[in-house]
Amino acid sequence: MNSIKCPLKTALAIVISTTLAAPAFAYVTNTKKTSETSAQDEQKLYQIIVKYRNEPGNSAEMASAGTAKDNLNQVMSQRVSKVQSVAQSFGANISAKRQIVTGGWVFRSNVALKPAQMKELADKLAKSDSSIEYAEPDYIFHAMFVPTDPLFATSQWDMQASASQAGGLNLPGAWDITTGKNMVVAVLDTGYRPHPDLVANLVPAQNGIANQYGYNFITDPVAARITPPSGVTSARGWDALDQGDWTDPNDTVCPSQFGSSSSWHGTHVAGTIAALANGVGVVGVAPSAKVLPLRVLGKCGGHNSDIADAVAWASGTHINGIPDNTTPANVINLSLGGHGFCTKTSSNVFQQAMKNGTVIVVAAGNENIDAKVSNPANCPGVITVASSNILGGRSSYSNYGGTVTVAAPGGGATDAVQGGPPPKDVITSTLPTGSKTSTDDTTYGPMKGTSQATPHVAGVAALMLSVNPKLTPARVKQILVNTARPTPINCPGCGAGIVDATAAVKAAVGG
Repeated sequence: MNSIKCPLKTALAIVISTTLAAPAFAYVTNTKKTSETSAQDEQKLYQIIVKYRNEPGNSAEMASAGTAKDNLNQVMSQRVSKVQSVAQSFGANISAKRQIVTGGWVFRSNVALKPAQMKELADKLAKSDSSIEYAEPDYIFHAMFVPTDPLFATSQWDMQASASQAGGLNLPGAWDITTGKNMVVAVLDTGYRPHPDLVANLVPAQNGIANQYGYNFITDPVAARITPPSGVTSARGWDALDQGDWTDPNDTVCPSQFGSSSSWHGTHVAGTIAALANGVGVVGVAPSAKVLPLRVLGKCGGHNSDIADAVAWASGTHINGIPDNTTPANVINLSLGGHGFCTKTSSNVFQQAMKNGTVIVVAAGNENIDAKVSNPANCPGVITVASSNILGGRSSYSNYGGTVTVAAPGGGATDAVQGGPPPKDVITSTLPTGSKTSTDDTTYGPMKGTSQATPHVAGVAALMLSVNPKLTPARVKQILVNTARPTPINCPGCGAGIVDATAAVKAAVGG
C-alpha cells in the first residue's frame, strides 16, 4: 500500500534518563546534566495484596456466595485486625481499601515500607492465617524506556527493512493485505494526549461526553493528579487523559536526584500502534486499528492492583463498580514493568485475559539483564519483546534470554550507526511538548526502549487478527515465532529473531 505517506515534521528533542534498577520512573529533559546518573532511590511501597481462599472476584459475588451482606463488614474487620497484628511489628497501621478482579484485597499501610520489608510482611501474614491463599506486595511498575537524542521515508526506519535498516519491521507488504480495521488495542500506560495524528483512532469513553477517551484506572488521587468529588476517595473514572507524570527534585513520595519531566509515554506508544495514515506526520503499525487508552501509570508509576483490574476490564471481564467494557481489546500492550518474578496477581489476570481471547504483549525491560527477573515480562503465555537497533542487533540496554519471544525495533544506543544521513536510530512517534503540563499536543519526537519495541509487536498482532479473528493468543505467538527473521548481526537472547510483519500477516491469512 504505497499510498501511505508521512512528510517530515519538526521532531521534539528529548533526553530521557531512567534508573529502572531501583526501579525509578525518572527522565530528564536536555536542560539537565545528562552526563550524571540519577540516584538509585529505593522504591517505597504502601500496599499489599491478600487473596483469601475460595473467595470470588468482588464483594457483591462474595455476599451472594454465602457471606451475608450484614456480616461482610464484620468479616473485613476481623481480617484487618489479623493483618494489623502482623503489621504492627513493622510500625504500620493497616486499612482495607478495595477488592480487585482476582479476588485479592488491597490493604494499605500508613507508612512506606521498602520492598524487602513489604515482602517479609506478606510472608509472615500468609503463615499466620490459614485462610489466606497468598499475600504479596502490591508492586509498582514503571514505563520502559531509555536515554535518547534528537517521519515514514525520513525517520521511520522501524517500519521498513533494507540493507542499511535491517532491524525494521518490513511493514509495507503487510499493509497491502490489511491495516488493522476493526481491531482494538488497549494501551495500559500514562494515558493519552489529544494528538491530531492519533485522536481519531482513540476509543471514546463510555460516558457519552465528547472528547473523552478510555478509562483512568489509577486509584490514588495523588498519583493520578485528579481531585475526586467530595466524599469520593478514588480517582478512577472515565477518560484516560494524561495529566503528566513529572516529579520535583524534593518530592518525598518518589524522589530522584533531578526530579523528572512528564514523559507523555502513553501517547508515544499509542502513536506507534495506530497513528493515522493521513499524509501527515507519522504512521502507525496498524493505522486503521483503534486504541483503547487505559491510564495505569501516573506520578511514581502504577500499582500492580490497578494494572490487574485494567487488564481484566480491557479483555471483557466484569469489574465490580465499573460498567462493562463495550469494546473489548483484541490485544493489550504493556510497555511497563519492574524487577522480580511474575506475581500471582499478574499471572492469574493474564491467564483470564488470554482465555477471553486477548493477546498480551509485554516489554522485556531495559536493564541489560536476563528478562526472567523482569516482571511482568516473565509471566507465562505473554509475548515478551526485546529491542533491536537499526542494524538488527540487540539494543545495548535491552533485556534478553529464554523468556524473550521475539525482538522488534526499539532504537539503538547511539545514532552513529552507519556514517550516513538520517534516519537516526530512534523511534519517532506522536509526542507532546511540555515538561509538566502539555503545552503542544501536535508535535512528534523520539524515544528508545523496549517500551517502543513492544507496540510494534502489538500492532502486528492486530494486523494478524484483522485477517484471521479466530487466532488464539497462543497461535498468534507461535506465528510470530515461526515467521520471525534471523537477526542479521549478533543478537543473543533475542528470542526467535526480529518480527517480520509481512510474513506474519501472510501466515495468519493461512491460519
